[in-house]
Amino acid sequence: MARSKQRILMMSKLSHYKELVDNFINELAQIKRFPPIFQEALFYTPKSGGKRIRAMLVMCAADMFGADETKSLHIASAIELMHAYSLIHDDLPVMDNDDFRRGKPANHKVYGEDLALLVGDGLNTYTFNVIADAPIDDARKVKIVKWLSNNAGIGGMVVGQVVDVLSSRDRLKGHSHKKLVNFIHKHKTAKLIQASVVCGAICGNPDDVQLDRLAKYGLYAGVAFQIIDDYLDVVGDEEKLGKKKVDEINNTLTYPKVYGLKRSYDIAQKLKDMAILQIKDIKGSKELIDIAKLIVERDR
Repeated sequence: MARSKQRILMMSKLSHYKELVDNFINELAQIKRFPPIFQEALFYTPKSGGKRIRAMLVMCAADMFGADETKSLHIASAIELMHAYSLIHDDLPVMDNDDFRRGKPANHKVYGEDLALLVGDGLNTYTFNVIADAPIDDARKVKIVKWLSNNAGIGGMVVGQVVDVLSSRDRLKGHSHKKLVNFIHKHKTAKLIQASVVCGAICGNPDDVQLDRLAKYGLYAGVAFQIIDDYLDVVGDEEKLGKKKVDEINNTLTYPKVYGLKRSYDIAQKLKDMAILQIKDIKGSKELIDIAKLIVERDR
């Protein structure tokens, strides 16, 4: 009973963070931009729901190290904008060619490929404008920008997407599929999740050892997140997923394809345990531990 009550309280806190970020992004969407169709397209994807896992990680990590939600809200929302840009570009015909996202038509299906491409570019750069307005000191902002620009860019998400695209088109022949899929998952997905945890913590006062352990937590949890995505693309319900199962169609390298379904799920569980091990003795880590568990227990 006590465990059930604790879980309800945890979910309530995470729901509160999600609501804060949803409201903040809705406020950003009210700022008038020209032409109006651009403003509408710009926030179509950021406002289309989603789990807000990255935002929750930011705010939970910030809370762990003494930074209240007013300090972390800008950072959490900014990272959601960065994530939205990546989804818009990922869905384009030249990439994954996916018509749906979160149960709704993808951005390019509503506004056209040309505008969707520009909207993704806009969200990418707007992310850093939102960070610049955060009510934290400049030294912290510089650290956050360095982490996020690397992990969302050529040191992380972008290079992961590059290898994903090249491997799916058989342009990296001779390379081990295991090495490629591990590289893709680490960079394309896990690096942004890692940045979310680390940037949240930077809002507060972690020491270098704690920051390093959080970074490892984020990487392990992030790879587990993508493995479960792969797993659900095979066994999940398309209606719950809110998108078509396109991995097989696109010849995408996935964990089930390389390791098999059962072993993939077991690896995700092991990575979840490794993530938790990194932070379990750090005071205030309960929510991050619960998020790691949610990552591998979800059905969408």
